[in-house]
Amino acid sequence: MFARSFRASKTFTTLVVSFAIFTDILIQNLVVPVLPYALHTRVGLDDEDDIQRWTSILLAAFGAVLMIGCLLFGYVADLFPSRRIPFLLGLVLLSLSTLFFALATSVWALLAARILQGLSTAIVHTIGYTLLTEVVGKEHLGKAMGYTSMALSSGLLLGPVLGGVLYEYCGYFQVFLPAFGLIAIEVILRCLVIEKEKKQANGPIPRLPHLPSTPQTHTGGKPPLSTETEPLLSHTPEPRARDASAYRALLTSPRFVVALTSLFVLNSIANGFDSTLVPFVQGAFNMQSGRAAALFLALAIPMLLAPLSGWLADRFGPRVPILAGMPVAIVSFSLLSLISEATTTPLLKMIIILAFVGLAFALVMGPLGVEAIIAVHDLEEQSAPNEFGSKGTLAQAIGLQNTIIAGGGLLGPLYAGFVRVAVGWKGLELLNAGLCGGIFVLALLSVDAKRLDERQDDEMAV
Repeated sequence: MFARSFRASKTFTTLVVSFAIFTDILIQNLVVPVLPYALHTRVGLDDEDDIQRWTSILLAAFGAVLMIGCLLFGYVADLFPSRRIPFLLGLVLLSLSTLFFALATSVWALLAARILQGLSTAIVHTIGYTLLTEVVGKEHLGKAMGYTSMALSSGLLLGPVLGGVLYEYCGYFQVFLPAFGLIAIEVILRCLVIEKEKKQANGPIPRLPHLPSTPQTHTGGKPPLSTETEPLLSHTPEPRARDASAYRALLTSPRFVVALTSLFVLNSIANGFDSTLVPFVQGAFNMQSGRAAALFLALAIPMLLAPLSGWLADRFGPRVPILAGMPVAIVSFSLLSLISEATTTPLLKMIIILAFVGLAFALVMGPLGVEAIIAVHDLEEQSAPNEFGSKGTLAQAIGLQNTIIAGGGLLGPLYAGFVRVAVGWKGLELLNAGLCGGIFVLALLSVDAKRLDERQDDEMAV
């Protein structure tokens, strides 16, 4: 039946996961510009310091819960009989968090909403990416991750703008009406998707052929001779030992660690703009908030080109877009360090430079995720049969990957803020350029030029 085959197709699964990420990120950012006003008008906080303190607590709570949630759901994902169950659980948590936000009249209700939102995002990113990787397969993984990156960027772009406009012209509760509409669409899409049956990650446990059975007679009470057709010890690890060995194997894989380290550094740099870009342009050029918003748009819009970098990763391997993007980032951050109070036409120059920063990140971020998956594939191919269970290490790997990315989102604003205070804007951007240079060297030394499907073809030929 065509409808059923389409629901199980790579195209539909990519659509569902991308829309889930878009919905989650948009709703997550929908409330960010509204939080200070909600704390004042609905909770009743009047002191500016209290509003700032609780705004920071609510934002930090989300990041902390996201980190813990990614590890948690990466660990328990394989305990569910299918990916759909936890995927739908994430939708329930997202609905509850949105309802809490819409009805909240205390800081504790807002905190509970933010915690539920962090858990929902952890499920969407961990289970969603796991489902996508299993269904899409090796040949289109980069392109699929490009579409999810584009969905994420779209949510980041539209969320704050939509939230601010709806709050200003329609009111507080009306901010959440689009969220409930998107959640309704999500219910339909997540129920329609059909999960691909997952084979054992390392193939079935090989069995020696049984010898032809013959009637056996025993004399003298002697035990029968062993035919040595059964293994003396079970090769299936205990669940807890298996999970522990999976994390241990992942964290001792140099390529996996390099990919995750690069993602952490780049995500920290990207999130560092949240705490430094507006204060810098306000202090240096007395730039108003509307013009400062244009700088964030310049940074985010090139991320819509992420499917192109995914296609490059599928076609030529992740090495090509990573090594093409990192020099662009190094040069761009070096040029950003030259922006100062004496710069003429600073807005135009910063928009152009930040657009190149966004382009570099669009080229690199998706292929680094593909590189991490390739490292996981290599790890499973080199392991003993069924060493990591029937579903392998994929969910744990993606859980770790999203935990690292969440850590960058949590620590990035702190890193950038403290460094700018200590050494100034120029020192911060030169340090960012140096960090990107380090990632370029690591990628040059460790990232494989082969595509994932080429590696698997080579292994089949051996």
